[in-house]
Amino acid sequence: MTHTEAMQKAAKLLRLAQSDNANEAALAASRAQEIIDRFKLSMDALQMDEAQIIASNEPIQDFGADPLTRDANLARWKAYLASGIAKQNQCMIYRSGGALKIIGRASDAVAVRYLFSWLSSEVERLANRDCHGYGVTYWNNYRIGAAESICRRLREESARTLETVRTEAAQISSAALVVVNNNALALVRKEQEVHAWAKSNMRLRSSSGGRGSRYDHSARQAGRTAGNSVSLRASGRIGGGSLKLN
Repeated sequence: MTHTEAMQKAAKLLRLAQSDNANEAALAASRAQEIIDRFKLSMDALQMDEAQIIASNEPIQDFGADPLTRDANLARWKAYLASGIAKQNQCMIYRSGGALKIIGRASDAVAVRYLFSWLSSEVERLANRDCHGYGVTYWNNYRIGAAESICRRLREESARTLETVRTEAAQISSAALVVVNNNALALVRKEQEVHAWAKSNMRLRSSSGGRGSRYDHSARQAGRTAGNSVSLRASGRIGGGSLKLN
């Protein structure tokens, strides 16, 4: 599978995330992220075709002219969710006014956009299901809690995918395992390069991002529980100034 084919397959699955069937949409989103992760971990530089070589050397860009989302009263949970998704895909998010913007490589930014579109809609669906009759503070804390759970689970699932791919590679050969380990290190470097680029090319200052709200423990916990219900992983094997948000 080439880089283009992997992204096309992931994009096709992510389009299913617009389905009215929440379980089907969540499964599509989880499979899409796994396809992306598996491709990056399994990619062998010695066997890349021209399209893959171009993709692997994509320049880092500021996609500020095409915001991820724009909201005059930007909610904190959206910034938190976007940052978590961006980190899993070797990008970073910054806030400018009411807009969330991406810095990274073009193919990685595409993955961030698709996943954010689905998962932010899922948080809103859960809130609309569980928060009617409560005040604004409850709604805000619920959605923050859901975003926290989703981002934590994205990190955990990514780690599990890495260990699964390592196990599969080790069963093939020691050379295959070396490729996977090298690619895992390369992904860490890719993320570091994005932050270094932003530091050198943009004047960003740190912020927790988004609009704050009063704390409601019960709402936050309810949101975290709901966030844990979102399916992020498919079972089985899937084939081959502005403000900086920390």
